[in-house]
Amino acid sequence: MATDGHSSKLKQKLTQNLSTWQIQVMNMVMLPHTELAERVKQELIENPALEEGHDSDPDEPLDSQSDEMQSEEEISMDDYADVDDIPETTLRRYYEGQKGADEIPFAEEQSLQESLNEQLPLTELSERDQQIASFLVGSLDDDGYLRRSLLGISDDLAIYQGVEISEAHLIYILSVVQSLEPAGIAARSLQECLMLQLERRKPTEVVQLARKLVRDHFDELTHKQIDRLSESTKASEEELRAAIRLITSLNPSPGLDFSSKLQDTLMTVIPDFEVTERDGELLVTLHSGDIPEVRVSHEFEEQLQELTQREPKGKEEREASRFVKQKLDDARGFVEMIKQRNNTLITTMMAIVRLQRDYFLTGDVTLLKPMILQDVADIVGYDVSTISRVTSAKYVQTDFGIIPLKQLFSEGITNDDGDEVTTHSVKQLLKQLIEEEDKNNPLSDEALRHKLKEEGFTVARRTIAKYRDGLGIPIARLRKVW
Repeated sequence: MATDGHSSKLKQKLTQNLSTWQIQVMNMVMLPHTELAERVKQELIENPALEEGHDSDPDEPLDSQSDEMQSEEEISMDDYADVDDIPETTLRRYYEGQKGADEIPFAEEQSLQESLNEQLPLTELSERDQQIASFLVGSLDDDGYLRRSLLGISDDLAIYQGVEISEAHLIYILSVVQSLEPAGIAARSLQECLMLQLERRKPTEVVQLARKLVRDHFDELTHKQIDRLSESTKASEEELRAAIRLITSLNPSPGLDFSSKLQDTLMTVIPDFEVTERDGELLVTLHSGDIPEVRVSHEFEEQLQELTQREPKGKEEREASRFVKQKLDDARGFVEMIKQRNNTLITTMMAIVRLQRDYFLTGDVTLLKPMILQDVADIVGYDVSTISRVTSAKYVQTDFGIIPLKQLFSEGITNDDGDEVTTHSVKQLLKQLIEEEDKNNPLSDEALRHKLKEEGFTVARRTIAKYRDGLGIPIARLRKVW
């Protein structure tokens, strides 16, 4: 009985260690190229049992080492996915160490939340209130709106951060967030968003009339009831049209506008993958760039072997033996995690290329096929959460530019001919229809629905509104040129 109980405890502990290992591997999978390089360099500094170099016989010729490394990688790949079952194209694999990546200029996309959080220390908020403000900032949608109720946010603050706050004080902190750049941020409605922007304007007659229209007559304004507005405000038609032109020049989605402006700023991005076409064959490369290759130190292995061949004498030798063994275990685990990460990344990228072969051959976005994380997971046999980690904050260099992996994923809809197309294609057509519309009589979402129907796409009006918002395009009445 005692033996069985002891065995049960050992099995339970082993399962727990395996789970910890998996978490560590998944965390490493999430790291983009630059962060992984820093992690490896830091590990080399902290663990003397780890050193730079190939994990092979140092006396072997370089060519033989390279061939053996590639062979070992291919065997490991077979444990994760049967890539030979890919019928559409032959994918050659190049692994880390074969080729470095040049640094390539790419547009920086600092998040809206990061920008707002950087501004908070410049306000008069206390440190505690800054933390609450940061929580509010984290609750904003991509377009910069706060669509969660203050009551719900107050409950979350109490539950997750142990912070009790009155609604009045929360409204005050929200007002401070709304004073940050860009103007109109953290609004709870379009009306509030427009008012926040107008309140920052110099109070000229036109601005004051515009404020009155948005604050007191928003319903008549949105329905373009000029006669009723003239009667209510005692303003002339010319004055109303000037005020309305000012209102329609405001930004209905300040968060999206912020992101688009930041794309003019350059940073350096090292792609994690490269996909190139040669004679109709797609070549998939996992970049190594400035990531050092690591292996377990032969010197430490020899030290451990010497220590285990004799009985440790005294406390110092026992501690030295434990130290060497622990560092070796850590080094072996780290090397294995790097291999697991690389195998996971290359396997996933190959599946993506398989599914989007036509796109990678041509660069034509209209040839992107509907693809969700589950589609890739079904091919490689990984969990969807793993695919999400692999594709998060990762980039691929192609013959036609650098592409974020997330851009390759899109749900699909079926057109009237029965063909499935990506939402990218529908959004592109939607954007084109709006660009070509008569600005004196812009198309409503219902009119856009009919236009798309004529092109063979049956899309619900609410879906069109969602796509339009995602493109940062305001509603028809705010696109009208007065």
